[in-house]
Amino acid sequence: MTYEVIVEGYVLQVEVTYYEEALPAEHRNGSRELTFNVLSGTMYDADGVPMDVCQMELAVIAESKEYVPMIEKELWFEIDARKLRKWRSAA
Repeated sequence: MTYEVIVEGYVLQVEVTYYEEALPAEHRNGSRELTFNVLSGTMYDADGVPMDVCQMELAVIAESKEYVPMIEKELWFEIDARKLRKWRSAA
């Protein structure tokens, strides 16, 4: 599934290749994990003009200790929102 997330001025198209949620059980906390690929990105200059992010910079963003947690947080927000919209439309 592909999502659009905004992180530190980058608008990224991100494909989630795997995710798993384990709900909390009696003696364990729940856990969540996912893997993703950054497909493309756009950033804006000071005048608001969009510029494509080059593949090398996308690779750095996708593996950066700074950006990965932010991307994951935004992805979980989008995944949860999509599930909620689906649940509301089914009700």
